[in-house]
Amino acid sequence: MRRLVLFLFFVLVSVFLFFNKNNINKNEIYITGTTMGPIVYNIKYVSKDILINKSDIDSLLILFNNIFSTYQQTSYISTLNKSKSMEIVNPLFYNLLKESKKIYEATEGAFDPTVGPLVNAWGFGPLKKKNIPSKEEIDSIIKLVGFDKLYFDETIITKNHKNSYIDFSSIAKGYAVDFIAKYFNDNNVKNYFIDIGGEVKCNGINSSGKIWNIGIENPFLENSSRKLIASIPLKNLSLATSGNYRNYYLNNDSIIVHTINPKTGYPTESNMLSASVFSKDCFTSDAYATAFMVLDFNKAKEISKKIDEINVFLVYKDSLGNINTYVSPNLSDLIDIKK
Repeated sequence: MRRLVLFLFFVLVSVFLFFNKNNINKNEIYITGTTMGPIVYNIKYVSKDILINKSDIDSLLILFNNIFSTYQQTSYISTLNKSKSMEIVNPLFYNLLKESKKIYEATEGAFDPTVGPLVNAWGFGPLKKKNIPSKEEIDSIIKLVGFDKLYFDETIITKNHKNSYIDFSSIAKGYAVDFIAKYFNDNNVKNYFIDIGGEVKCNGINSSGKIWNIGIENPFLENSSRKLIASIPLKNLSLATSGNYRNYYLNNDSIIVHTINPKTGYPTESNMLSASVFSKDCFTSDAYATAFMVLDFNKAKEISKKIDEINVFLVYKDSLGNINTYVSPNLSDLIDIKK
């Protein structure tokens, strides 16, 4: 699971938000809670009046989870995963299918929402079984994987195999951030910070009149404390960071990471340490950050340079084991890399 670190008011979550506590005033409204199970959300917006409250946010997230949560047995996606074909009744679902297909193709299959059965087999799905599947199990399951095995339009979706399993976990948090942000925009709230489990969208300015400043976590497995590797001002942009430094388990002497390669069926082995992706839409950042952790650095860099709507900050190991970073040219004057 992708992670940043955030300090917002007294709440520690996955991204650091820097602000001076002495500047907090009555125009800053804070909302915090949980969604998608244990995932923490933190929201801050600037307004003379309380235009949006916690119950509004929770209602929106309940609606969202009723469509996309694989942890809810009665959600739309859980029902679809038990069926071969199903009517599409919500435009939110169709839009995410459509956008996922674009990113699946752009990343040459590295981003693939049908990887769910493999994620479950390795113990990172709803059942959380920390087991090592056999080669025979992987060979059997991987036949169900492939976004190109889905056929859909605005009205219906059909799976090539009934047992194929769709899981939008690698894009859903970002999509939920966009969903909440639209609600803020529709209610004429223009200055806000929204974080759901480390996926972030910032718009406008904070109450001090400054652009929101976001920190990116140091992505080293051996680093038990949460430290920053970089920070950057974020205005009218989204940011998602993916890495294997928080979601993994140990099996004997092996580290089993949560990023599963949909082409091999096994946890990814890559020189990538973390991928931070900036874009207008948070779901775009979320999906590409996941994909780049599946790929090696050179391929991630190559693809990122082809996608106009994204910029990246990549942390990787070179052939000598040295830690290096790559920053898209558009970000080089903005990002502050910690020494």
